[in-house]
Amino acid sequence: MSKAKKIDNHIEVDKERPVLASPVIDHSKSELLVEMPDSEKSIFTIKDATGKSITVYADEFKRQFLKNANLRQKPATEADIQEHLDLYIKFKMKVLDAKLAGLDTNKAYIKELGMYRDQLAKNFLYDRNVTDALIKEAYERLKYEVKVSHILILASPDDSEQKHKAAKDRIDGIYRKLMRNPSAQNFADLAKQESEDPGSSNAGGSLGYMTAMQVVYEFENYAYNTPVGAISSVFKTDFGYHILRVEDKRLNRGDVKMNHIMIRVNGKEEGSEAEAKKRIDDIYNKIISGAETFSSMAQNYSEDYSSRYNNGALDYVRVTQFLGDVDKQNWVDQGFALTKDGDISKPFRTNAGWHILQRMSVKPLGSYDQMKNYLKNEVQKDSRSKVSVDSLVSKIKLANNFRLNALAVSALKVNLDSNFLKGKFDANKLPKIIDVVTGSGKTKKVTKYELQSLQLFKLEASTATAGDKLAIFEEYEVSDFVDYIEKNNRAHGGSVSEAVDALLNEWISKLVIEYQDKNLEYFNADFRDIYQEYREGILMFNRMQEVVWMRANTDSAGLAEFFASQKGVYRWGNRVDGEFYFCKDEKMAKTVMKQLKKGLALDSIRRFNTKASALDFSYKIGKYERSDSFLFKPSAALLTVFNDIENNTKPKFAKPGIYSVGLIGNQFVVFKNRAFLPAMDKTLDETRGPVSSKYQEKLEKDWLASLKTRFKTDINSNYLQQVTTELVGK
Repeated sequence: MSKAKKIDNHIEVDKERPVLASPVIDHSKSELLVEMPDSEKSIFTIKDATGKSITVYADEFKRQFLKNANLRQKPATEADIQEHLDLYIKFKMKVLDAKLAGLDTNKAYIKELGMYRDQLAKNFLYDRNVTDALIKEAYERLKYEVKVSHILILASPDDSEQKHKAAKDRIDGIYRKLMRNPSAQNFADLAKQESEDPGSSNAGGSLGYMTAMQVVYEFENYAYNTPVGAISSVFKTDFGYHILRVEDKRLNRGDVKMNHIMIRVNGKEEGSEAEAKKRIDDIYNKIISGAETFSSMAQNYSEDYSSRYNNGALDYVRVTQFLGDVDKQNWVDQGFALTKDGDISKPFRTNAGWHILQRMSVKPLGSYDQMKNYLKNEVQKDSRSKVSVDSLVSKIKLANNFRLNALAVSALKVNLDSNFLKGKFDANKLPKIIDVVTGSGKTKKVTKYELQSLQLFKLEASTATAGDKLAIFEEYEVSDFVDYIEKNNRAHGGSVSEAVDALLNEWISKLVIEYQDKNLEYFNADFRDIYQEYREGILMFNRMQEVVWMRANTDSAGLAEFFASQKGVYRWGNRVDGEFYFCKDEKMAKTVMKQLKKGLALDSIRRFNTKASALDFSYKIGKYERSDSFLFKPSAALLTVFNDIENNTKPKFAKPGIYSVGLIGNQFVVFKNRAFLPAMDKTLDETRGPVSSKYQEKLEKDWLASLKTRFKTDINSNYLQQVTTELVGK
């Protein structure tokens, strides 16, 4: 349903460079002369013979320069601006060439770009100010743990109006009883009698300690905003109707890492309580006396089989991770009660059995800066994100002249029956024509309308630049909403009017966000700029892959020709083709020399000399230049050989043979010279990697040279000088 149209016969704006949307305002009568904005100052334009072009404006040019410059360390100079201009022209030439090659229509490119756009857009489809406030609120709440009890009367969003009324009446009655006697005991008694939460009713409604991001946002708000010892008012969530009581509020102590020993009681024969108590006491006494270690006792006797075979070690735990299980929360509290790492608790009882804990470490709650990114992700997944989305929806509506047609909504409500509430809606039963009565008496007027053709709402913004205007709008009719009802044909709670309003708000919010998403390039400068960078970056990369990297890897004839032109560039220095043997002592060195002279296989030599220890003997075999000494430990082994061959008039190691180099460091070295190789040119196979890299550089230079021949670049020297003056002055 998205539409865009020209206004006052003005031309359509460049879709590659959408300007930001604004209300449609006629500036033609203004008598004020204003300086042209940076977004309309052309720094340079690149075009080919057919007229295809790319233009870079001052705002983009400055943004890219500042992105890559560190003006705090080094102020910008005119030479810096010129260098940036040259590089950016080359970049844009490559992008234009990619487009002319049709890469922007490639299916793989379109798919990749679409996936990136969807991911990027998520960061712009919420109210950032509201989200930042929610993140800070969540962190402040995480600093505390709140102990709550609650009473729940179930009523889901899809339950009937009658069910909701009965649930509300019942919770209101319970609330009145609590107000007459707000004691903790009365709350617990009523929770046992009335609450429909099976997990907490038997415990008097107690959930134990909770913190932020654990429960639905509405429940969390009441938990943190109700004073200790007080009872909240009745509130509603998707689960039903609640009342809660805050029992305690304390600082969040973070996470604790513990070792654990457990002796179970449940399921054992009669008398097992005393037997379990005796066993845990015996274990405790042996640990405390020093006769046994905690880890050995855990491994031998603990009945917590998840930690027994890890010496009793557990991962970090926190009290609130066991929300709803007060027994386990009390178990974690015993760990926090230990004052320092290494401390061991006395045996204590839980529903599961007897325990001993050893505190290993405590990890406090992270700082706001440490947790901000995590909390941002959690907030966006949490029910509280609706607050941010709702705020954005309201802003989009306001900025885009949203108007809901109340007449159309009323007409639809009148023609819906109980089948709609039951999830049995049938669009064919709606009347095609309706009569709308306006006025009364002599002014009374009856107008006939096609029900499904009535407009429900419209969103409209416009772009405006240098006299060019482009309207962006969405409009939806009753038929569109009817389609949505059919696709979401489900039972609804409440009256027809309430159900229509709820579904309509849900649908409108979805469409408003889609409208914003679809037009983000027009509405948000940050999104537009980041998306443009990524779009052009992929295009350039894909074109580089075609004309440079893939060619360098596949054009063997071209690579060979290039290598032939580089004669004398890729050379070996002097090399020794040899074997170096490192022995633990002189005796072993003599043995190795004998073994080499006999022609024993290397594996036999290795096995013989490593019988006592694998560290007694090692070797290196290959062709080495002097600069390869870093490969040797000690490095002097190779340097000794090179110094002898290159510097002595009568070198000892120059001819092929087996030599004792002597003690170097703490090892005796034997050297077998297979050949001394004087400096020579490398073959292509010996230096293919570096040659391919240089060949890629040549291909890129040739490509750029051809682009400079094909494309014409027009530079606006006036605007460039303005930008240069501004940037150099920073």
